[in-house]
Amino acid sequence: MEEKVFQFWLHNLPGAGDRTIGKLLKHFGSAKKVCLAKPDALKPVLKEKAVQRILEFNKIFDPQKVYDKMTADGIAFYTIEDEKYPERLRKLKNPPYAVYCLGRLPEERAPAVAVIGARECSGYGRDMAKAFAGKLARSGVSVISGMARGIDGLAQQAALEEGGRTYAVLGCGVDVCYPLSNRELYRKILEEGGGILSVFPPGMKPSRGLFPERNRIVAGLSDLVLVIEARLKSGTCITVDMALEQGKNVYAVPGRLTDRLSDGCNLLLRQGAGIALSPEDFLAEIALLGNRKELAGSAKESRLSEGAEETGFEEGGSGQETISFLDYYPKSADEILEDMRRMGIAIDLSQLRQNLILLCMEGRAKQTVGNYFSRQ
Repeated sequence: MEEKVFQFWLHNLPGAGDRTIGKLLKHFGSAKKVCLAKPDALKPVLKEKAVQRILEFNKIFDPQKVYDKMTADGIAFYTIEDEKYPERLRKLKNPPYAVYCLGRLPEERAPAVAVIGARECSGYGRDMAKAFAGKLARSGVSVISGMARGIDGLAQQAALEEGGRTYAVLGCGVDVCYPLSNRELYRKILEEGGGILSVFPPGMKPSRGLFPERNRIVAGLSDLVLVIEARLKSGTCITVDMALEQGKNVYAVPGRLTDRLSDGCNLLLRQGAGIALSPEDFLAEIALLGNRKELAGSAKESRLSEGAEETGFEEGGSGQETISFLDYYPKSADEILEDMRRMGIAIDLSQLRQNLILLCMEGRAKQTVGNYFSRQ
C-alpha cells in the first residue's frame, strides 16, 4: 500500500484524535511505520486498551479496499502533509490532521466569509441572509457555512442563486447529508462547483459531540465571520468564540432589542464586533483586510487555470485585461462581461466578478451602487 492509504488507516483508528495521531507520527516517523509496528512497539506511545483497539480494528478494516471505494465515490482525502491541504487550516494553532472533500476545496486566494446564524430564524433573518450572502457571491467572495437549517442553509442557497460558490463543512462524513431537509442544497453545491468538507471519515453519522469541531473548521476556512441572528447560547456563539481564538474578525447584523433571536448579535456588537449595516458596507470591510492585498496577485492566476480546465476557455480575462474595460463612469458586471466577450476574451461571470472584487481590494477599481464598477 502507498503512504496515502496508511495515512487513511491512521485517521480511521478508533479513539485516535489529532493529538494521538501527532504523537504516533512523531514517534514512528510515518503512517506506514505506525501501521506495521508490533504491539510492543506501540506501548510506549499508547495505553494497553488503545493498542488492543488497534488489533481488533485491523481484523475488520481493510484500508486499501475502503480507500479505493472512497475515491471511486469521488471523495478526496488530504492530510496536512499534502500540498493541496487548505492553507487557512494549516495556519491554525491545532490544524486537523486530515480533511475529506466531495467536490472542490475552497479557492485559496479568493476571499472567504463564514455566514452563520440561528436555525429557527425569523423573516428578517432570512432576508438578511439572502441579501448579504447574495451580494458576497456576486462579488466573487466564497460563502462558507455548515449547511444547517436556517441562516446557514439560506445563505448558501442565496450564494448559489447568484452564481457564486459556497462550501459546506459537516459534522459528519461528507457522504452523509445532514440535515436531510437540505439534500437539494447538498446536491446543488456540488453541481455548481462548490464542495462538501469534513474532518470526519466517510460514513460517520452526525452527533452532538462532532459539531464543535465542525464549527472550528467553518471559522478556520474563512477570512472573517458574519453572524445573522443568534440566541445568547447557541452553536453560532461557539463558532464565534473559535473564530476569535483564531484571530478572525467577527461582524454581526444588528437586530431589535426585543427580539430574542437577535440577542446574540446585539451582545457581540456591545462586546466590540464589527457592525454589518449593509452588504455594500460589509464588502468594503472585506476589501480593507490586509491579507487580501498580499493574496490578490496569485488569486487571478489560480482562478484562471481552474477556469480553463472547467470550461475550455482560453487563458484570458486577467485583472489587467478586466480593468481595461472599466471607465470612470460605473458599468454593471453584465455590461463589462458583454464588452469583454465582444472583444474575444473568454470569461464567465463568476470569474469576472472575482477579478472585479480583487481589483477593488487592490485599490484599482471601486464598486458603486449595486453590481456596478468603475476605475478608482
